[in-house]
Amino acid sequence: MYWLMLLGIPVLLADCKKKDLDAGGDRAEIMMSTGWKLERVTDTKGQVISQSQLNLATQALYFLEIQFRDNNTTRALDRVTRQVVNGGTWYLVENNQALDVEISQFKGRFQIVELSRSKLTLKNKVPVGGTETDAHLEFAPSI
Repeated sequence: MYWLMLLGIPVLLADCKKKDLDAGGDRAEIMMSTGWKLERVTDTKGQVISQSQLNLATQALYFLEIQFRDNNTTRALDRVTRQVVNGGTWYLVENNQALDVEISQFKGRFQIVELSRSKLTLKNKVPVGGTETDAHLEFAPSI
């Protein structure tokens, strides 16, 4: 009976370690699993914000594919030509609840609202009609 308990301890410890890794490891893995394209920008209630109300830097995101790499580099590719137009760094921060990105036209610390293999929603202040407004940037895989 004693040896059965000893056999169960490593399994229990391994399971705990796996759960700890999953908390941040899975998020990073999902971020790196695909390129991401901006589908829409909404207010925090889900109402779509017209592209014409956004500043030029935010509008430019609609034409890019953002790729997150395993060495914490990120690239912005033109979605049509597939040419790299910009690059920088990315890190999961705040206990993997936020994304810190350093790339021109897509820079700052973004709260992760939703992250799955089919959707990435980031929250930050966005200039809307000249006023900084809390908004969600909704990305989809760029397949």
